[in-house]
This record gives sequence, structure tokens and C-alpha cells, in this order.
Amino acid sequence: MTTVAPERLSRIREIIAENIDVDLDRLSDTALFIDELGADSLKLIDVLSALEMEYSIVIDMNELPKMTNVEATYQVTAAAAGW
Repeated sequence: MTTVAPERLSRIREIIAENIDVDLDRLSDTALFIDELGADSLKLIDVLSALEMEYSIVIDMNELPKMTNVEATYQVTAAAAGW
């Protein structure tokens, strides 16, 4: 399992909140983007793109279904970035 870097997790949380249009205080690490926060697949693609730009990485689109909450998104991003 990837060790979580607090500053990276915080930045990823900000990117997610901005792209799925939700307040940071509603965005817990385990809140499900679609089922609990009302995001749609297009917003999740925006999250993926924003993470790619922020960290100069490429995240395979096949990873998108795994990006269900902050924790999972961090893990996918960390794997793509080699953290």
C-alpha cells in the first residue's frame, strides 16, 4: 500500500472538490463521488485530467472506475506518479 503524503492528499482533495463542485467540508476520504456527492462521469474525467496536469502524469482511462472516493483517487494518482 502506498504511504500517504499529507500535502499531496490535501492538494488532491482540493482538485477533486473543485472539479466535482462540492465543498471541501463535505469531501471526506471515503465519501463516494457519484453515490454520495452527486458527481457524474464527466466530472470524474475532469478530475482525472486535472490530476494529470497538476502532477505531469498520465492516468490510464481504465483507472477511472477505480476513482470512487478521495482515498482511491489518491492511490490511482500515486501509482501513476510512482510515489
